[in-house]
Amino acid sequence: MMMKNWIAIGDVGVVAADRIVAVGPIESAPIKRLVAALPLARIVVLTGGRRRQSVLVLDSGHVVVTALSVAEIVAALRDA
Repeated sequence: MMMKNWIAIGDVGVVAADRIVAVGPIESAPIKRLVAALPLARIVVLTGGRRRQSVLVLDSGHVVVTALSVAEIVAALRDA
């Protein structure tokens, strides 16, 4: 399901494409530090129970943890 200016995060949700400022792999040290430093209220987990692969950093200061790879996110952003 694709909506204008939104990207589908698997079957579990959508994110506004124009709010994304960065995308990174969950296993990178800077992303791990970023997620660890944030309060839980700023972390949105949209994995649907699958293995975490990437993190979207939003302009609101929230991060979205996804089960999609960085390449899948980039492809979805190109289509948005």
